[in-house]
Amino acid sequence: MCGATVVEAAASDTEPTSGGGWAGSAQATTAGDYELVQLLGSGTLGRVFRGVRRFDGHVAAIKLLHPHLVRSADARLRFVQEARTLRHVTHPNIGRVLDVLETEGLPTLVLEYYEGQSLRQLIEQRGAFEPFVAISILRCLAQGLGGLHSAGWVHRDVKPENVMVLDPTGAPPTDLRLLDFGLAKSLIPDGSSQTAAGTFVGSLAYAAPEQLFGEAIGPPTDWWALGVVAYEMLSAKRPFEGTTRVQMARNVAGGLVPPIDVSHELLDWIRGLLTRDPAKRPQSAEAVIEGLERVEESLQ
Repeated sequence: MCGATVVEAAASDTEPTSGGGWAGSAQATTAGDYELVQLLGSGTLGRVFRGVRRFDGHVAAIKLLHPHLVRSADARLRFVQEARTLRHVTHPNIGRVLDVLETEGLPTLVLEYYEGQSLRQLIEQRGAFEPFVAISILRCLAQGLGGLHSAGWVHRDVKPENVMVLDPTGAPPTDLRLLDFGLAKSLIPDGSSQTAAGTFVGSLAYAAPEQLFGEAIGPPTDWWALGVVAYEMLSAKRPFEGTTRVQMARNVAGGLVPPIDVSHELLDWIRGLLTRDPAKRPQSAEAVIEGLERVEESLQ
C-alpha cells in the first residue's frame, strides 16, 4: 500500500490571501503567520523554509519566490502554478498546498511539511537499489502520477529531487510524496498556457524527446521521466547524458537504452517507458503498474 490515508485539503481556495510581516530580501524571517526557522532548499524560482506557525506551532514548508523575480509575470505565474495544480488533486502520494499568501507583493506557498529524505539523497547514499525496493517506490510514484493525470495535469519535471520518501528505512519504503508542480501543465486547453510552442520546459536528464523537441506533451511524457528515474535507481547512473538541449536531444534520438545489471524483464519494462515515440509508451498508470507487477512476479 503506497502512501498514507487520503486527507482533505485544508484549503480549497488557492487564490492569494492577504498576509503581513514578510521581512523581505535574503534576511526574511517571517511569512504570514509563520516564523521561518530553517532554509530547506533553493531552486530556480524560489526558496523553501521550514516554518512554524506562531499561534499553534503548526509546521509547514514555506516556499518564497526569489525577490529578484518578483517583477517577472512569467515567474509569478509558474510559481503559483503549483497551487493551481494541487487544488484539483487529492492523492496520498501527491504533496499538498495548504494556502497561498501574497505578502508585500511576494507570492508565498504554504505547503505540507514532510520529514524524510529525497530520492536523490537516497541514491547518493545507497547507490543502486535492490530491485524489490526500487519496484516498491516506482509503484507508488506511478500511482501518484496516475492521480495527477486523472485530474487533468502532467507534471513535466519528475526526477529524484522532486520525490520525498517519508519512510526511507522501510522494508521496502512505501510512503512517499511527489513534489514541485511549478512546471505542471493542464491537459485541458484553456488559453492560459505559459509555455510558447517550441519552448523547452523541464530538466534535461529526465526530459522526454517531445519535451526536448518542443512538441506536444501528455501523460507519456511523465512515463518517460519515470523510466529515467527507474534506470537511475537500479544502476546509480542515467541512460542518457548531455549538457545542452541539442546534445541531449541528439543522444536520446540516436541511442538505445544501455543495458544494466537487472533482469531482462525489468530492463524491458524500463525500455518500454523509454520508447522515443510517446504513442508506443504505456498510456496509463494502470498499464505501467500492471507491467511492473509482472516484472515483480518474474523475480520471485
